[in-house]
Amino acid sequence: MDLHWYKLRTEYRICGALIGTVPAYPRQNEFSGLPMALMSEETALLVDKGICELFELPAITDKLTQQEVEEIKSEEQRVFQEQMKELKKRKVEQMSQKIDIIIAGKRQKLLSKGITDANLDKNLLLQEEINKLQPLPPAQLLVHLPTEHYIYIEKKHVGVDILKPSILENGGATRYAIFKDLWERGHHITSGSKFSSDFLVYPGDPVKFHAMYMVRCLCDQTTSFCPLSLVAYGRLSVAVNKIAILASRNSYGKVDYQTLQWHDSIHR
Repeated sequence: MDLHWYKLRTEYRICGALIGTVPAYPRQNEFSGLPMALMSEETALLVDKGICELFELPAITDKLTQQEVEEIKSEEQRVFQEQMKELKKRKVEQMSQKIDIIIAGKRQKLLSKGITDANLDKNLLLQEEINKLQPLPPAQLLVHLPTEHYIYIEKKHVGVDILKPSILENGGATRYAIFKDLWERGHHITSGSKFSSDFLVYPGDPVKFHAMYMVRCLCDQTTSFCPLSLVAYGRLSVAVNKIAILASRNSYGKVDYQTLQWHDSIHR
C-alpha cells in the first residue's frame, strides 16, 4: 500500500483532502478515503521545500492511439486467460478429490447394464473428465479493475505556475505567503471554505484537534471592509468557538496578523 499520504501528514503536516471511497464502506459519503487532493498552497510548499516534484499527465479525455487500444485488449485477454487457467486448475483438483466417487458411480451404472468385468482405470478416467471441461465464456469471468495504470504514459515535469487556483496571480501570492508562514510556525492547516475563510489553523492533527483559528487573507493592508462583513465574520468566529484572523503582507513582504473578536467573547 502506498503510504506517501501518511508520510506527508505525519512528517510534513500536509493534510490535504481525501476524495475517494473507503473500500470497506462504499455506499456512504460521511467518510472518505484515498486519493488525496492538495490545495495549490500545499502543493507549492511541497515543491518549494524540495519534498515533492510536480508532473503533468495527458488529459484522460485524450483519444487513445491504436497501439494503446491493442495493448489494453491484450492485457484484458491475458487477465482472462489467467482466470481460466486458475479455474481449470481448481476444477482438476476437485475432480482428483472426487475421482473415487466418480468411479463408483460409473461402476454402478455399468452393473445396472449387466457389465461386471469393466476395468476402470483411475488416471485414464480422470483425464477423460478433464478433457470434457469447457472454457468459460468471458461474460462469466470476473472483470479485473486495475489499481495502477499498466500503459506507460509520458509525464512532463512542470513548475508551480501551472497550479489552479494560481499562487502567483489574483492574490494567490499573498495566500501562499500566509500559508507558508503559518506552516513554518508549526501549525496544521486545511481549507477554511466551510467557515467563510481561506484557512483553518489547528494546533495538531485535525483528526485529534479542533481548529483554533479561521484565517481570511487580504491582498493588501489597504483592503476595505464593509462593517456588516466584519460583524458577520466576528460573530461567526464566536459561534464556532474560533478566533478570527485577518492576514496580509506588509510593505516589507512580512506577514501581519490581526485578530477580530466579538465584544462578548473578550475576557476581562
